[in-house]
Amino acid sequence: MAASPVVVQLAVAFVVLQAALGTNRQIVTGNPAAGSFLSVPTTVKRYENDTVLLPCYHNAPYRYVRWSRDDLLLVDSRYPDLRTPPRMRLWPNGSLEVTEVQTDDTGDYTCEIMTDGGKASQHHAIEVQFQATAAIYPEDPIDIRVGQILEAVCQVTGMPQPYVKWTMQNENATAPFENERKLNVLIEDRTFSGPLQCTATNGVGEPASAAVEVIVNFVPEIEVKSPTVHTRIGETGLLECLVTAHPAASIHWFHHGLPVVYDRRIVKLDTLVTKHQYYTVQRHQLAIRSLRDADLGQYECKAGNRVGIAGAQLELTGRPMVASFKPAAEMSSPTRHNFIWQTESHSPLIEYKLKFRRVPSGNVTPGRRTLPQQFAWKELIIPSDGSYGPLHSSGYTLEGLQPTSVYEVIVLSRNRYGWSDPSNILRFATGGEVEIEPGSEADTSSSSSVQTTETLEYSEPGDGDGGLITDNMIPTDGFDYSMGWGNGHSEGGAIGMSPVAVSCLGLSVAFAIVEFLVGIKHLGDL
Repeated sequence: MAASPVVVQLAVAFVVLQAALGTNRQIVTGNPAAGSFLSVPTTVKRYENDTVLLPCYHNAPYRYVRWSRDDLLLVDSRYPDLRTPPRMRLWPNGSLEVTEVQTDDTGDYTCEIMTDGGKASQHHAIEVQFQATAAIYPEDPIDIRVGQILEAVCQVTGMPQPYVKWTMQNENATAPFENERKLNVLIEDRTFSGPLQCTATNGVGEPASAAVEVIVNFVPEIEVKSPTVHTRIGETGLLECLVTAHPAASIHWFHHGLPVVYDRRIVKLDTLVTKHQYYTVQRHQLAIRSLRDADLGQYECKAGNRVGIAGAQLELTGRPMVASFKPAAEMSSPTRHNFIWQTESHSPLIEYKLKFRRVPSGNVTPGRRTLPQQFAWKELIIPSDGSYGPLHSSGYTLEGLQPTSVYEVIVLSRNRYGWSDPSNILRFATGGEVEIEPGSEADTSSSSSVQTTETLEYSEPGDGDGGLITDNMIPTDGFDYSMGWGNGHSEGGAIGMSPVAVSCLGLSVAFAIVEFLVGIKHLGDL
């Protein structure tokens, strides 16, 4: 028989009212005629070894009372001979006492009473709070390669539910995974080697931690301190590379792409530098006695392990080393500048190549293809004095320079084995008088002119300059090197400009020179 709409509405209203009152209100199941409980359902939270009293008070006398936990009977007043579980006792008023509670006592408890009005029941719960524990799986050290995913699980227990934090105790510090039982981390490089730790915290006692070692296997890393080794025939050449790897790498040397054949003259030397817990550092050298012309050229140090192979290029050469500019004792003038440089060569030098250019004002590193001819690189070939080394010094004086201008100079040297690499760029400013307009930013003193001749050797610019002229780089396109500068005269008499253009250029150069002189330092400080 279908229930009437009125009954259905009453049932729904009862459910809504019960939800509104909350779980702390009295919950009675069974016969409504049994009356109501004076106690209310509750969840008791206690620490281990505490005593808990679960209430079961009714507003009417009861015939019997019985307690169960998770549907398992604990005690029934109708059966006095029924053995009560350890640490539990039934009170005369129907309450259940549990002494020295343990973690196993956590659960849902039900009190059931039979009165003259019928049967009624009420639910309670015990939560025994205990300190967190933690364990990591896998337990054994984890061998993993760069590029793989590290997976680990932190198994925790505790009440309340513990909060989990992962820590990689190495250069990566704390891993970005918190309150996650399972950790997934991409191993990006060898710095991920080290202890992996999970910590469980729930506010009861001290936090619990567990750790496992992570050992990262990676492709050998090769460091070459001197990629170019200068030497001469008849001496001993020594090539060296430093290899960091795990597992330890095996080393092979190649000359012009072919394996080096070792004998009494060509010897391979291997030395252990550091044996770290997570990697090994070895020094590998190739010593070649009584050098011959055929021994010169390109070499490669190759290191390999089960993860991969890496290589580094080295050159054994008789070419001169890179030259460096030194302070000149002789004073320069607004139209001439003195240079002294020094280089090292184990073989007699044949000649030098001096490259120079004038720098446009307001832009000390202009784009290659935007320069007019007057700012292009010029070069001079300067004979060597033929002296024997290994140290060689030489000098030159550039004449016919434009006053109040900025120039850049580089120098190379050549012996029987070829040209050296270019030197760092030396930048200098020629002296002269520059008229300063009153009230301008450059008018910083009562004087109406500035006169100077300064020299500066500056460091190499950073990467990413695109088409800019940088240190140790000689432009090979966009310039005309056909101009005849072998007579030692510079561009002073070769540039044709109108008086108006010269005047405008002089004014712009004035501002550039004043700003330039604020930050430069004389070569005499070097």
